[in-house]
Amino acid sequence: MSKFIAIASGKGGVGRTTLTYNLGVGMSLFGRNVVMLDLDLVMANLDVITGLLNPDVTLHDVLAKNKSIDECVYEIEHGIRVIPTGIHFETLRHINPKYISWNKILEEIADYGDIFLMDMPAGINSNIFEGLPENVEMIIVTNSTMTSVADALKIRILSNELNIQIIGFVLNMWYEDGFLLSVNEIESILEVPMIGIIPYDREVERSMALGKSVAEINPSSPTSNALMQLTAHLLGEEYKPIEPDKEGILNRLKKFIGMLPD
Repeated sequence: MSKFIAIASGKGGVGRTTLTYNLGVGMSLFGRNVVMLDLDLVMANLDVITGLLNPDVTLHDVLAKNKSIDECVYEIEHGIRVIPTGIHFETLRHINPKYISWNKILEEIADYGDIFLMDMPAGINSNIFEGLPENVEMIIVTNSTMTSVADALKIRILSNELNIQIIGFVLNMWYEDGFLLSVNEIESILEVPMIGIIPYDREVERSMALGKSVAEINPSSPTSNALMQLTAHLLGEEYKPIEPDKEGILNRLKKFIGMLPD
């Protein structure tokens, strides 16, 4: 059976779309066929992150009943497909969110993958949340700030009211600071388990600029290992963290100072 995971955040700017992309690539590395859907009809970014600039057909066209869903499924790598949402507001004007059958759309693309990661719009968009199929599971993404956690709590409350199963929350872009909320404090506020802590890392920004996941750019970094451990947890797989190649680093240093030949 296909697995549907909605990745949601109460607040924008917490790294939800980047997390969606990195999880998608990570799952493909475990041999899964992954489909990433951008369900943010207004402020979509998944197309940019995945390199699908100005795709011919987007979810906007499908929702405006101009195209079929099959026409906007793009394979970006082996085992990874993306369904992008457009940025053309003239198309958006012809879409009435109240009459969108997300359940029907997900049924129509079920044969394209094993796991479907849905990048939800930030905040509470009841039309999208209410239209999700019954077997959807949700991950809430938050930072350690009080405003981010407060907005994440609103998502948790809405999800409970709609009987959406919450897997847990991911503390994203984390760094040590005494003025930020701790994991225990966030767990007590949200009343859902923490399933992953992803450290803040400039390497993530570098990987996005290169159109790659951080696991591909620097697989031994703490952030990459944290993302792959979270991916393994979601898939029920085992993952052994990749240690830095200390010997390789030492040899490069020796070459730099002239102790080894080129």
